[in-house]
Amino acid sequence: MEMNMNFIAFYAIQDAEGSGKQAVLQTIMGNEDYENSAIETFLHEEFKKMLVRKADRHPSTPKAATKVGQFMVEPGFELASNPNYAMLERVRQAKQTEDFTEEANKVIDAYIHTSANRGGIMLVVQVSLPEYSSQPFVLITKCDFEDHIVTLGDEKSLLRQVNRAISTKGMKAIQFPHMPHEGMVEPWEIKIHQASHAHYFEDFLPYVEYPKTKNEVAALEVVQSAQEFVLSEFEEDSEERIAEEEVLEAWANTEERTLQGRWEEDKVKEVSQPILERNPEVKLRLKLDHMKIDALLEDFGEQLQIARIGERYVVLLEGEYFSFDKEASPVEFLQPDSLDNIVSRMKSKYE
Repeated sequence: MEMNMNFIAFYAIQDAEGSGKQAVLQTIMGNEDYENSAIETFLHEEFKKMLVRKADRHPSTPKAATKVGQFMVEPGFELASNPNYAMLERVRQAKQTEDFTEEANKVIDAYIHTSANRGGIMLVVQVSLPEYSSQPFVLITKCDFEDHIVTLGDEKSLLRQVNRAISTKGMKAIQFPHMPHEGMVEPWEIKIHQASHAHYFEDFLPYVEYPKTKNEVAALEVVQSAQEFVLSEFEEDSEERIAEEEVLEAWANTEERTLQGRWEEDKVKEVSQPILERNPEVKLRLKLDHMKIDALLEDFGEQLQIARIGERYVVLLEGEYFSFDKEASPVEFLQPDSLDNIVSRMKSKYE
């Protein structure tokens, strides 16, 4: 990847008098100075990693280290009306060192006035990738200070103490705009990487929202599919449709997920089909008393069956092989009985 460093500003974030932080501009470099500096040796490969790092628009968990954010605008307003976009775009469009310095200072000032600010080193970077885009990209990176560091010296001074050091381990970064694929630029999106419990950039970029996780998207699809089914199944304004809509509304807004006992298996499969067509990896997690089952929605009615015996529920799981956790159990020596015999024994408990 050819990467030209147009501008790079180096700031030290440190404690100010009283409370809060202050930023001290250490240096600003152009491409020539950068290529002849220790910063190039230390960070050039890290910058490349940031630019090619992949991020799902819908991550598996809200705690995903790398995620995509979208700039928020009011209906009828253009992207430039978003303050966070405007701030980053001014950095991206700066042509002269003085202009870049002014805009980079504004970025750092916005950061140190957030509650999530931390001491360390921040870099504001404008970089060009001529292979992929005629427009530059902006990187904002954060390295934390590491205290109590020693380095290996010579035979006369074996260990040398360093008061403060920085490393690329756990480095946080913002990339604007997002490049989901090589040569494809999304100006509405930024990419954030922050492998840390302290989410540095949410306070710093308050006008950015993050798409729902895969599970949240799947949950919305379940509700929408169920509502669509009710609309198509019952006549408008009929008592049955009104009753079903009320049940669905109550179900969609409750935290407690319980078996509703309203639809036959075929109807459940019918509602599930469009959901699975959009996302075959939708999870099905359920709990029977203290026993937890982690499956896929597509398993229902095939490898996973739900039944009743008397007033109790039965879950039947079907598969080709077993595996157990590391904890040893005598169950591993079991010679399985036939399903008919097991069902007969279960039924006899309620006769």
